[in-house]
Amino acid sequence: MEILAVWLIHHKASMTLDSPMNLDGSEYMVGIGVVPATNMQEALQLFEMYLKKQDMAVLELWKCEQYLPNNFTEVSQKNSGINEAAKEALDTNKIFYACGISSEALDCENKE
Repeated sequence: MEILAVWLIHHKASMTLDSPMNLDGSEYMVGIGVVPATNMQEALQLFEMYLKKQDMAVLELWKCEQYLPNNFTEVSQKNSGINEAAKEALDTNKIFYACGISSEALDCENKE
């Protein structure tokens, strides 16, 4: 499969207690999936399969956009995470998470 693009999938996904992504007993995670694929439809399908293998499932999708490096030049932790994950995704042809936060971490953040 020839990879032509990386897609950023902004979402909320449920997690089981058995999910390797669940490090704190959370019910869900909010984040950006970074998916190498030839088109958006393929990216969404690959991401859904990836989540299933992680004992997760999509609850909400906010946005799916093609990664364009020029859109992430402003210095920020979020942009740095996206740029790094996109490079890794292109180099390895694997799906990565950028800017993910669990429901438990969100609860702690909101209490502070």
